[in-house]
Amino acid sequence: MTPDVETMNPLVLWRRISPTDFRAMNGSASPHGRGGGAMHIALGVRTDAFPIDDFLNARGQTEVIISAGADRNRTRVAHLAFSGNPRRRGGEWRIRDQYSSRHPAWATTAGFPTVYDPSNPPYILIFRFGKSFHARFSLERRILALRAAERPKGISSVHTGIGVAPPAFVVSFHVPGPSRFDEFLIQQEEERGDAFDPKNISDGRKRIIAAVIRRLGQRAFRRKLISAYAAQCAMTQCKTLWVLEAAHITPYRGMKTNAVSNGLLLRADIHTLFDLALISIEPKKFVVKVSKLLEGSEYEALDGRGPALPSKTALHPSAAALEYHYRFFHP
Repeated sequence: MTPDVETMNPLVLWRRISPTDFRAMNGSASPHGRGGGAMHIALGVRTDAFPIDDFLNARGQTEVIISAGADRNRTRVAHLAFSGNPRRRGGEWRIRDQYSSRHPAWATTAGFPTVYDPSNPPYILIFRFGKSFHARFSLERRILALRAAERPKGISSVHTGIGVAPPAFVVSFHVPGPSRFDEFLIQQEEERGDAFDPKNISDGRKRIIAAVIRRLGQRAFRRKLISAYAAQCAMTQCKTLWVLEAAHITPYRGMKTNAVSNGLLLRADIHTLFDLALISIEPKKFVVKVSKLLEGSEYEALDGRGPALPSKTALHPSAAALEYHYRFFHP
């Protein structure tokens, strides 16, 4: 069965590293000129069982670069370059340049072996959660130590594959869940395809009533935040009152979430980016973090800044709320 690459189900691409791959990753592939000495990891030809172009969101393309996190907190993110050559072995795909530009998740400092052991070969793993990618590695014995139901189907018998990653497998490699921006993109795609259905009218009425209640509470919430933050944006220090909005750190779930400690006063555009978790506050260092998706924009200048906080400590953002939001940050 072709893996479902269009949903939020976590997927994983695996490659059991061969001796040739291992030599390539250590700068000694294809000695004596055979094969050109390219330092790449071969993956294989695209098939219905191995839909790599769909996995990479690159249907119809032969070159694609993705960003993949290397740790559970998304603090280390690096590029991976893939190519599929239609003139090579029927269209073989590969991960390029894993000698001089090896991904940090597969570095020796991350524990990747320096000597190849055929009885316990390394695997490279690339997880996909929505639109986000995360790289990991494992030795074969660690994978086989998991129960069959806790492993992707075929990972012990097929050297390269793509499959659904069971929850236990995801947890065992400390892969974070999808970012809020991932959720937004997928929900947006789903809504584009929704046709009008009169049966949904009652659900629509409920949403309207809920929105009215939320708006009424939002006015009081905004007044509290304007007072607490001295009428300036917590991230830009903008003082134009007309564009300052009350942002919830954790999602609105009734009037109890309209606490000042669960809010930030933000300029309207920053509010949108904060809701999408393209901008967040790193809870330990307490600095603003800006997604690489905003690289080159004026928002990039906010990265690393400390937010402007209320003068009263009791009105500062809740640490638990900030930790919750940062879990969904898109690096």
